[in-house]
Amino acid sequence: MNSSQKNGSVQKARPEKNLGHDAGFEVKAVPFGTSLFSRIFVSSVILAFVPAALLAYFIIRAATKLLTRYARPDVVADALAEVVSSQLLIAGGGIVILAVLFAYVCARSITRPIAMLIDAVRHVAAGDFSFKVSMKRTDEIGQLAHFFNVTVERFRETQERGLALSQIKSQFVTVAAHQLRTPLSAMKWILRLMLDGDMGELTDKQSEFLQQGYQTNERMIRLVNDFLDISRIEEGRFGFHFKKIRIIDIIQKAIKEWLPQAELIGVTLVFESTAPADLELIADEDRIYMVMENILDNAIRYNHKDGDVLVSAAITGDVLEVRITDTGIGVPLDEQEKLFSRFYRASNAIRQQTEGSGLGLFITKNIIGRHGGTIRFMTTENKGTTVFFTLPVKEDFIKKQTASEQMFVDAA
Repeated sequence: MNSSQKNGSVQKARPEKNLGHDAGFEVKAVPFGTSLFSRIFVSSVILAFVPAALLAYFIIRAATKLLTRYARPDVVADALAEVVSSQLLIAGGGIVILAVLFAYVCARSITRPIAMLIDAVRHVAAGDFSFKVSMKRTDEIGQLAHFFNVTVERFRETQERGLALSQIKSQFVTVAAHQLRTPLSAMKWILRLMLDGDMGELTDKQSEFLQQGYQTNERMIRLVNDFLDISRIEEGRFGFHFKKIRIIDIIQKAIKEWLPQAELIGVTLVFESTAPADLELIADEDRIYMVMENILDNAIRYNHKDGDVLVSAAITGDVLEVRITDTGIGVPLDEQEKLFSRFYRASNAIRQQTEGSGLGLFITKNIIGRHGGTIRFMTTENKGTTVFFTLPVKEDFIKKQTASEQMFVDAA
């Protein structure tokens, strides 16, 4: 039986991969002089060698006394010299070798299972919960390995239950959103026909109420679409149609669409660009338009009367950087890390506007990330917010489309 069978082994359920670095959990090499193995080794050598050396000393001393009692001193000296030069040297060497072997076995029996536990922790930290430490030991280290396995197993079961619940939730949201979208779309066109006078002439009061109903219906449709987009993102079915687009035209189209809303609130909306007007890059036109919509919606809705929104675009290295700066309410400092989270709305935003899903920026971040770009922000409460996002000018930086995304695109 080899040492690995004695001390246990790590059971691997899948091939070795780059562990530790990706998980932010890296085990650094410990210098031999400060390692646990070296300390146990040296201590064991001392504990084994010193008693053996003392035993040899007392044996020699007893032999010397015995010889001096029955023999002349010169004879004793010659006999001792012969013993020391031959037999004692061999015995001393044997003692040293045995002490070293004993120390190595002791140190290895303790440090090897600890090293196995460290390796198992690295795999778990990398997200692989199928790893288990198998030990036949019944001492404290064996108990530690057992409790480690139990903890990892329970965590894996909890994670699987959470994933199952999340999948059920996503399926429910998808079905509910689809069921809601059909009657909402029908209601939209009925209200539109009435507002356009196709169902008969309306009084000013009737027109006002119908307009409010139409706008509320539009918000409901956007909310349902956001829920559908969230489900598709979570399931990897948020399809993209990448092609060459004139990006400045898309930005200007979104600004033109939101200009009436800005004027209605009393916000000045301005666009500045140092990028070429005919700049083309590979992107999904509809998704990039959605990004601009989501950011402009926040910049205008949470602004002050007589406030400003400045949209700028410029080439920076290999990317196009777009900035949307507003003079609105900003985001409180202690809430800023949640800005791109699902369903998050800042506390001051809720006080100003009760309506909103908190999904827009989460969707926006996923769209920009899928294009190989980045998104970040700078914000100060009561002073305003600047959102920066980049899009690669070169196609090489765009992530490859996954199989599930391609299936969704083909089915669209």
